[in-house]
Amino acid sequence: MPTSSFDETHEFDMAIFDGYSRTVLKNSCIDAKKEIHKQRDNEISSTELMQYINETAGQEDMYPSEFVISVKGRYNCVVTLEWLYKAMLLLPENQKEVLILEFWRGLSRKEVAAKLHVTEQTISVWKRKAFNSIRNYYEREKINGS
Repeated sequence: MPTSSFDETHEFDMAIFDGYSRTVLKNSCIDAKKEIHKQRDNEISSTELMQYINETAGQEDMYPSEFVISVKGRYNCVVTLEWLYKAMLLLPENQKEVLILEFWRGLSRKEVAAKLHVTEQTISVWKRKAFNSIRNYYEREKINGS
C-alpha cells in the first residue's frame, strides 16, 4: 500500500510540475513575441526618423531654438526665450542655481536651502535679486527695441 500512495503523490507532483512548466513556456513565448514586436516598432520609428531628417534637411526651423543654462555642470535647464537666456547668463551662479532648482526641478525653498547648505532667507534674497536682474534686463531690451 505505501507504494501506491507514493505513486499517487509522485503523479500529483508531476502534474503540478507539468502545469508549472507549461505556464513558464507559455509566458516565455509571450515575452519573446513582445520583444519581436518591440524591435519591429523601434525599427519602424528609426526609419521614420531618418525619413524626417532627410526631408527636412536644409529647411529653416519652424520652432524657436532652445538654449541650455548650466550651473557648475550639476544643474541644467532649457530656456526657449532668447532674452531670458541672455538675462540668465548674466546672473551669478548661486542665483541661477536657485531658479533652476525651484522652477525647473520643482523643489521647495526649504529643499533648495538644504541642498545648497544655506538658510531659507538666503534663498529668498537670491531669488529676489535674480528676479530683479531679469526684470531689469527685460526692460532694457524692451526700450532698446528688441
